[in-house]
Amino acid sequence: MRAAGEPTRSIAVELVLLCLRELEPRVAANPELLVSTEAVLSFAAVRYGDPLTWQHWRRILGKYEKSELIEHMVGAPVRIDRGDAGSAADKLIGLVLESGIEFFHDPDQQAWASVRVDGHWENHPVRSRPFQRLLLRTYYRATGESPGPQVIRAALDLFEAKALFDGEEAPINLRVASHKGKLYLDLCDRAWRAVEIGAEGWRIVDQPPPRFHRARGSQPLPAPESGGSLDELRRFLNVDDRGWTLIKAFLVAALRPGVPCPILVAKGEQGAGKTTACRIMSALIDPRTGSLRGIPREVRDLTAAARNSWIVCFDNLSHLPDELADAACRLATGGGFGGRELYSDHDQAIFDAIRPLVFNAIPDLGAARPDFLDRAVIVEFLDMKPEARRDEAQFWPEFEAARPRILGAMLDAVSVGLTNLPKVRLEQLPRMADFALWVKACEESLGMKPGEAVVAYQSNRAEAHKLALEFSPLYEPVAKLAEEGFSGTVAELLARLNGMMSESMRRSVRWPKAPNALGNALLRMASNLRAAGIEIQFSRADILGRRVVSLVCVSESGKRSSVAASDHQ
Repeated sequence: MRAAGEPTRSIAVELVLLCLRELEPRVAANPELLVSTEAVLSFAAVRYGDPLTWQHWRRILGKYEKSELIEHMVGAPVRIDRGDAGSAADKLIGLVLESGIEFFHDPDQQAWASVRVDGHWENHPVRSRPFQRLLLRTYYRATGESPGPQVIRAALDLFEAKALFDGEEAPINLRVASHKGKLYLDLCDRAWRAVEIGAEGWRIVDQPPPRFHRARGSQPLPAPESGGSLDELRRFLNVDDRGWTLIKAFLVAALRPGVPCPILVAKGEQGAGKTTACRIMSALIDPRTGSLRGIPREVRDLTAAARNSWIVCFDNLSHLPDELADAACRLATGGGFGGRELYSDHDQAIFDAIRPLVFNAIPDLGAARPDFLDRAVIVEFLDMKPEARRDEAQFWPEFEAARPRILGAMLDAVSVGLTNLPKVRLEQLPRMADFALWVKACEESLGMKPGEAVVAYQSNRAEAHKLALEFSPLYEPVAKLAEEGFSGTVAELLARLNGMMSESMRRSVRWPKAPNALGNALLRMASNLRAAGIEIQFSRADILGRRVVSLVCVSESGKRSSVAASDHQ
């Protein structure tokens, strides 16, 4: 019951008070809850609707150094010129807002600031070191003093809220972007210029429409030059004709964002020029400091590399764990990666993107998961003859001299691809169909014969199927059972397969020990087996409630052979 004489509160304020009562015991463990959306809206309501409660929360906000920020967020608009009476935070916030900085957020709800520097716009995360240094510089130039860390934190909190609640939502791009039917390549130079690529050609623009950001280590591309030819690149790569076709296809695919791109795997003996080729591919599209990485220890390391690089290159891999192979598949064709956000109990950090991937020197490539090989373009590097070797002091200056012309030729090919893509049709779409259609659209300007790129890609996929089957211990016994005809449960199939193998193989880590492991292995191998003329069919439960698997051989004419019934049917 309300005491006599106590003012009446609205239902909205009562609900807000309930929310604040639930919030108060959680603040000590996580003071950042004070600047959450629910808390700020609640403070705005009680500031005028319940002054006594507001005074109580002002003391709490002061204890955790949040009072100035909340006052700015729920009080009157910030005045630009408050003179000496204003606090240091007031001065800093006013100076920044007066400078014309634009605040916005990306689809992942990260706050960004667009800053005008020397006639061009630069984009930085609000919580990044470059933006914090900008705040320090702005305040020092105006006052000759340092604002102090508390002032910086208060300003950052406010700017982040402004970007999230008042700023527009806009995608942020790394190195390449697509905008209204045109593609853009960030040159990463000091003027923040980019190359605009359209069906009519390409040109360098000073203020590209899409917003770019620069990851640490990004290096500038040279200004591309017209009139070059991709044939200039061939002398720097130690590959045969088919390998050359696949590398050209990969390069133009890497310039088209948002579309699945196959994983390029460099294969060959030591000293064949694989590492040099990986550096060249990175230097043509996404040059950066430390462009080649070692094997990531966990999926988080792979996503960190993808956040900061457009082309992600891994060099001298000793092996490829299954977990990383699965993550690479998601990154090549598009998929999300989630994890708990730092300094948060409940928020999840999501990363969803497509990246061109390059893997060099996987010694046990055949052991890679079949779905990884199904997405891979395997380029075989030739034995390097002694007379063909060049020292780096000669090699790299020659490449740097040719790089602007090579880049221009790549941009020409992409422009032609944009023109031809709407007209391209394939009788039968392969795996990575978007890649096949795009390369088909570009092949005219890549110096290829009609259909050459798709033929090379399909031939490469056939070899990848063969490689996966040759390494799998299941292939030969499964093929024999398919010739005879098999239909039964997975447990019955495992028993038949166990009876066909030696004890040493059955004890091997590569051999499935349980029916569910066999079922998963067969599902992963299904596309490889299909390419070899073996169909695996998993049917619904039979009259006994069992899930039945059938092995079917497919003849050259496409007719299925008869399948012998199992002893249980």
